[in-house]
Amino acid sequence: MKNENAPSAHQPQLWATDVAAAAARCQAAYPQAAQAAVRRADEICGNTFLFREHWEMEQTSNPVHFDETVDWSHIPAGDPEWLYALNRHTIFLNLGKAWRYTGDPQYPHHFARLMQSWLAQVPLTTASKQDTWRSLEVGIRCGNWLRTLRLFENSPALTPALKAGMENSLLQHGEYLMEAYTDFHRLSNWGILQDHGLFLLGIYFNRAGWQQTALARMAENLHRAVMQDGTHWEQSPLYHCEVVHCAADTLWVARQNGVAVPPALEDATHRMLTALAKWLMPNGHILCQSDSDDVDARDLLAFGAFLFRDGYLRFAAGDGYYEENVWDIGPALLDAENPVQPTPPLCPSTLLPDSDNYMLRSDFSPQATFAHIHCGCLGGGHGHADLLHLDVQYGGENVLVDSGRYTYVGTPLRHRLKEPAAHNTLQLDDEPFGRAADSWAYAAVATPLKAEYAFTSTADYTSGAHLGYLHRGVVVQRKVVFVKPDILVLFDVLYGKGTHTATQYFHFGSGTLALQGNTAHWQGNTVAASVTVLQTAGLAVTQQPYSKHYNSLTQGPVLCVTTPVTGPAALITVLSLGGACRVTPLPVTATQGGEPLPGDKAQAVQLEKNGQKTVVVACHGESAPQVNLLHVGGYCGHGKVLVFTPQQPNGTCLAW
Repeated sequence: MKNENAPSAHQPQLWATDVAAAAARCQAAYPQAAQAAVRRADEICGNTFLFREHWEMEQTSNPVHFDETVDWSHIPAGDPEWLYALNRHTIFLNLGKAWRYTGDPQYPHHFARLMQSWLAQVPLTTASKQDTWRSLEVGIRCGNWLRTLRLFENSPALTPALKAGMENSLLQHGEYLMEAYTDFHRLSNWGILQDHGLFLLGIYFNRAGWQQTALARMAENLHRAVMQDGTHWEQSPLYHCEVVHCAADTLWVARQNGVAVPPALEDATHRMLTALAKWLMPNGHILCQSDSDDVDARDLLAFGAFLFRDGYLRFAAGDGYYEENVWDIGPALLDAENPVQPTPPLCPSTLLPDSDNYMLRSDFSPQATFAHIHCGCLGGGHGHADLLHLDVQYGGENVLVDSGRYTYVGTPLRHRLKEPAAHNTLQLDDEPFGRAADSWAYAAVATPLKAEYAFTSTADYTSGAHLGYLHRGVVVQRKVVFVKPDILVLFDVLYGKGTHTATQYFHFGSGTLALQGNTAHWQGNTVAASVTVLQTAGLAVTQQPYSKHYNSLTQGPVLCVTTPVTGPAALITVLSLGGACRVTPLPVTATQGGEPLPGDKAQAVQLEKNGQKTVVVACHGESAPQVNLLHVGGYCGHGKVLVFTPQQPNGTCLAW
């Protein structure tokens, strides 16, 4: 039965206009991606489902097989995320791409079989709105179905009856999305993902009301949800990417169809892309910060460079385009484009000050030293209690890692991965400063304090603090000095009184970790690192779980440093990347008095590596009111954080 609601004269432009040319380009330029799509399509034809798409929000590791009819409401292992992934219908994209790559008629045949099964078995009901018809899945499904219709154009399997059935269902999707809108959707990532689907339906069915409603909602959502520095408020790089993809895709489809969009939507999307470029590790992957996976995000930056003609995004994306860009833009437009010239920023290190994310880099190469420090807001249910957490990448390897998310099922492991001990931070008296109540809520949350920072050619500096132990009479601050190119000095300062036990956690990437005195030596696949502890402490190495992808868990070495302290106190830890570093504590004296200052007032270390000597000084209190210079290791200077070298004997001041 023909769908009378879809005007036959309307010819919407959606993504690559020539899907055959896009398939040919992807097969030639990205053969591994094409082969993976065909492999997954073969599994789907056999009723076996494994969700491993590049931007799959919750990937799966264990295949699920149905002997005959697919149960669209199946929940394996008690995790409803599997049901949600199944009903987002990336499976149809796999089948469509496989048909375009191979011409094999089995793929359209099984597409028709599965689509007819879904249309017959999964009605919209009050109950299904909680699972197969959650508004989030509905929004995502709209985009996947519309792409699937393009991929199976001219296939005999896409009969007029099947297409009409899909279009009638899509109209129902649209009516539902117009109504499924609450205050939750005005801020959550859900709002953007589902209104993106509503906008696409508005274009497909030529419904201006749906288009304008979706655009207005998206502009309002991003006005509230995106900080001025471009960070999405949920503080999860993965969901940041999902939101910015939908926003950028909306801009592109609107441009293709001559639809004006609110300037605020353009601006927020551009800021989010710029923030993503800053947030990425040197290998182009996002951090496993909060609820995130380890995913290469450069395709989004390349898409943003194309949309906004932005040289910085082009630089951050690396050379060329990516498979997703070919399907979105099409080879003809990519070939005809006047290339955007890459524009590197002046300084490798950068910051997102509103979200309190600091990225310290030695240079712009993929092998660069990279350190990320977070001391910002929690970010809601997707946020983790990770204040003062430190990630490190060096030589293309992850040295210090975030433990990731693994699952959304409310198990003790889910809680554990969200709490401080699963991060490279500090905990007092075995009490987490952030404590999970369930999979999404917290029983305790610490208040962060904004950081200082300085970026120079010799060294970078940042700091952060929080009030998570204020009830114990202690404020915790972490100061990080990055001595370029490959040494990080941590000063963990406890402002307060009383006797406590401080535990520092250092979660390493894949490799081995061995203790030698007060130094832990880590060996990765190709690079090495060492952590040296200057205070009298107990060092222990354990194996703890961490997750780079949803539903995937591995074990990695963790260094736990336990130190009894009587406040005020300060702990010094030195991370040397690559070769060995000799670390020597030095006394700090002041012109007034001439006596060594106590460790809770000022500390200094001398670093000797590769024939270079560097002295780092940190003061932990306000300077005395008199004219006063600090003296250490034959150098003198003024400031709260100083770095001296033989080449710069007057020192570099990083904090005043």
